[in-house]
Amino acid sequence: MHQVYLAGRDNSFAAGAEETVLEAGLRQHLALPFGCKSGGCGSCRVRLLQGEAQHRLPPPALSQAEIDAGYILMCLAEARSDLVIDLHQPARLERLQVRQLPVRAQARTALSHDVIGLTLKLPKGETFDYAPGQYLDFLLEDGKRRSFSIANAPNGETLELHLRIAPGGRFAHWVRDEMPERAILRIEGPLGAFYIREDSDKPMLLMAGGSGFAPIKAMLEDQFARGLKRSTQLFWGVRSREDLYLDALARQWEKEQPLFRYTPVLSEPDADWQGERGLVHEALLRAYPKLGGHEIYMSGPPVMVRSGKDAFAAAGLDPDHLFYDSFDYAFETWPAKN
Repeated sequence: MHQVYLAGRDNSFAAGAEETVLEAGLRQHLALPFGCKSGGCGSCRVRLLQGEAQHRLPPPALSQAEIDAGYILMCLAEARSDLVIDLHQPARLERLQVRQLPVRAQARTALSHDVIGLTLKLPKGETFDYAPGQYLDFLLEDGKRRSFSIANAPNGETLELHLRIAPGGRFAHWVRDEMPERAILRIEGPLGAFYIREDSDKPMLLMAGGSGFAPIKAMLEDQFARGLKRSTQLFWGVRSREDLYLDALARQWEKEQPLFRYTPVLSEPDADWQGERGLVHEALLRAYPKLGGHEIYMSGPPVMVRSGKDAFAAAGLDPDHLFYDSFDYAFETWPAKN
């Protein structure tokens, strides 16, 4: 048995030889960040300051730069000695409790040819606090789960989601084609560690791929409501113009917010497209070839996140100022907890 200490905090917890750091912490009711519990999403990434830990398998969510900087994934790491880890987690997040509750489908809207907007109504008198950027799980009747980022800042009444109608995406197809009006659904959340770090004053670069725009939208709505204090630029990468399903909203933000800039990027541009072309992370690097003084938040497909992590590290980005949410559809079949 080894002890795991949280840097800058008074509490610690014991971790057995055959359990991961995350399993040990959750068993002892600590509010630790996590998501897929499989090593793919990176939500449980923490920096190991002291001690020795060993991953059960190579951590798929970590780049070599992150590993070199001392990061581990708590869901895969087992303690081989006493540990000191840095959660880099604000007190607000520690107060958030993952919980299950019923919600009612209030509205569904076609945002584009392959994205559905779903609005959920929270139960009257119930609170569901979350950090903008986090996500929730739908708990399905067959014991599986489906994860979606929350696309609006907290308002105490509704949750907005953006569902991409992907091949094989049975849940999104059901929502679009078969879900009864005012259906009751069960969710669990909030989950994940994707949120704005308020203790930094670095300029922010936000990068979204496809429906990865959803958590970025929640983050920006919250920042705008509280008064944006940092220079912020959003790069939104999609295939063609029709995939920019809330392009008008982002352009309106740019008009209204003096510290905000917006750059859409098309990988398969329309013939008359005059904007940025190619891969979104390459467009970001064309604008910012040196990233040492910036902070980056990115969300979208795993291939985009992996490419961004490698390219941004090569451009001088400090891994301590890189945060991401990888939309990995492999995790849609997690077993639900009893």
